[in-house]
Amino acid sequence: MTEVFHERLKAPIPTKELERRSRELRLAMKREEIDVIVAQNITQYMGGANRWLTDTTAENQYPQSSFIPLEGEIGYIACSGPPLDLYPPSHLLRIGKPWDANPYFAVFNYTWDWEGKMFVKWCQENNAKKIGIAGMEIMMWNYYDYVKKNLPGVELVDASPIIDEIRALKSEDEIIAIEKSAAIQDKVMGYIPTIAQPGVREYEVRNRIMQLITDHGGEEMVVIMGSAPRGEKFNLYPSFFQNRTLQQGDELYIRLECSGPGGMYTTVGRMFSIGCEPSDSMLKSWEEAVAAQGKLAGILQVGMDPQVIFAQYNEYLASKGYVQEEGIFAYGQGYDWIERPSIQPGETMKLAKDMSMAVNTNLVSAERTVYAADSYMLKPNGPQKLHKTPLTVFPT
Repeated sequence: MTEVFHERLKAPIPTKELERRSRELRLAMKREEIDVIVAQNITQYMGGANRWLTDTTAENQYPQSSFIPLEGEIGYIACSGPPLDLYPPSHLLRIGKPWDANPYFAVFNYTWDWEGKMFVKWCQENNAKKIGIAGMEIMMWNYYDYVKKNLPGVELVDASPIIDEIRALKSEDEIIAIEKSAAIQDKVMGYIPTIAQPGVREYEVRNRIMQLITDHGGEEMVVIMGSAPRGEKFNLYPSFFQNRTLQQGDELYIRLECSGPGGMYTTVGRMFSIGCEPSDSMLKSWEEAVAAQGKLAGILQVGMDPQVIFAQYNEYLASKGYVQEEGIFAYGQGYDWIERPSIQPGETMKLAKDMSMAVNTNLVSAERTVYAADSYMLKPNGPQKLHKTPLTVFPT
C-alpha cells in the first residue's frame, strides 16, 4: 500500500527505509557497545548524519541534533523553542520525537553550551556510558567540549566509520532516488546550450540552472564552472567567483553536483563551445577526456582498493602527458555531496556493490585543460553509468 505523507514533505524517503537504517545502525551499536549516537549538522550539503537518520536536514547555519539510542525512539534537539515549535516542526517528523529546543546560535556566544546541555540532560537521565559521535568533523567544538566535561566517566567515540560502512551501500529505495537525480540533471544539461550564450555572465547561467533543477524536483545545488577564450587553459570555480562574461568562441565547462527528489546527489559535467562549433583541438582534447573517463571507470571494480585505483589512474595520466592527480577526483555520493569511499590518499574503504560514485576527469597539460564528469553505480559486472547525457562537446 502506498504511503500517504503530509503535503509539505516534497519527496520523503519511504518509512521502511528509515526503519532499515535505524535497525542496521542499532545492530552495529550493539556490537560496539554504544548506548547512543548523536549527530549534529548546520548545513544540508555535507557532513553529519541527520538526513540519513531522520529524513530532515539543517539549513542556513541553524544547528540541529538528532540522537539514536540503542533502545527507544530517536530524539531531536533543535535551534528553536518557545513560543515557536522546534525545527523541523514536530508534526512533520518522520521518525522519533522531539527532546528539547532553545534559540541557540553560533553568533550568540552566551548560547554556546545550550545544545550540549540538552543532550547531556538526556544522557544523565538515561544513564549513557558510551556515546558515539556521528561526524567529529562537523560537530561544533564547544558542543563536544561541553559533553566531554560534563559527563565524566562516559566514553566518547567516533561513530563515523560505523555509519559510513552502512550508508555507502545504497538500498533499493536509495537507488531509485539516485536514478531520479541523474535523470533531472540530464534534462537540465539539455537546456544549457540555449542559456550559455555570448554576453551572459557565468552566474546568470548558474542561476538559471538552479531554477531548472528546482523546477524539476531537485533539492540542493552545487554548480561548478570554468571558462576561457578558445584554446586557453582555465580552472574551475565555485559560485563566489562565477562573474566572467562569456564571449563568442569561449570554451566552458559546467559540472552539476545536485541532489534530486529525496536528497540524493549525483554528478554530471560537460564542455560547451560558446556561440559556435567546437574547434578541432577542443574535440581532440574531449576525445582524450572521454578515454580517460573510460579508463578510470573501468578500474572502479567491486573489491578494489582506492589506493590501487589512485596509483593506476595516475600512471595512465602520466603516460598521456597530463598532470597527475594529487587529491580527490572520484568519490561516493548519497545525502552528502561528497562521502566515502574516496579515491585519494588515506582512504581505506574498499569498493563494493551498490556504491554510487562520482567520477571527475580533469585533464591538465602544459597547453590545455579539459574536463568531464559522470556518476556510476557499482555492480559485480562493472560500474554502470547513471547519466544519459551524450559524451560530446555541446555548441551553444
